Amino acid sequence: MDKNAPSSDLKAYLVLNNQIFHLHENVTKIGRKLDNHFVIQDPLISRNHAEIVFRDDNFFIVDLDSTGGTFLNNKKISESKLFSGDIILLANVPVLFVIDKKMVYSQGDVDTGTLSE
Repeated sequence: MDKNAPSSDLKAYLVLNNQIFHLHENVTKIGRKLDNHFVIQDPLISRNHAEIVFRDDNFFIVDLDSTGGTFLNNKKISESKLFSGDIILLANVPVLFVIDKKMVYSQGDVDTGTLSE
């Protein structure tokens, strides 16, 4: 694992449609293209839509000049720091960002796995 990647005791996740994706890279690419880490098959999602970057012990969401835009808690952003419980809206697709795994399970029963559809 990259020394700049999140440490093993820092667990961060994206939650979409009751599926959990563990963020374990220092850069997680999000988009419609199959070579992204986090693939969302929705026509409003750009091929390379956004990325989540881990730096200085924090996670940041960065929009990659997507067509549909990236929103954080209903505010359009180009880059913003993420906090546990934030709602990321990728075009029209809501994704929950969670740092504490216990919070994910308190949301109800969820399935784990990749988010490619």
